[in-house]
Amino acid sequence: MQVPLPAAQAAPLGHLETIEGYVAAYHYAALTNLFCQIYLPSIEQVEDNDVVKAIIDASYRDFYMLDTWLGALDPKEIQANPHSHLYQETRDVWRDWIKDWTTFSKANQQTD
Repeated sequence: MQVPLPAAQAAPLGHLETIEGYVAAYHYAALTNLFCQIYLPSIEQVEDNDVVKAIIDASYRDFYMLDTWLGALDPKEIQANPHSHLYQETRDVWRDWIKDWTTFSKANQQTD
């Protein structure tokens, strides 16, 4: 899933539905990245064109693009969202665990 850059959005910045959609996408990009890391077989068994590698990298890019976009909002706009707790949890608890393939594979090689 590729999320368009904020400048390309048709809805105004403060539009509640747009923020709600971005909060959900932010949360699920984090979940996707984390689940792929957890269920990945040994990194030595992963081929260069492995779909899990592509998903990890895509979810990493999407997560950090959304993190930047949501971080630029007025916090009151996010708090007005009924799913603001998902944003807070994702940002405060999971953010440091989101990795791209290169970072993930290097970290796993160091622990072996």
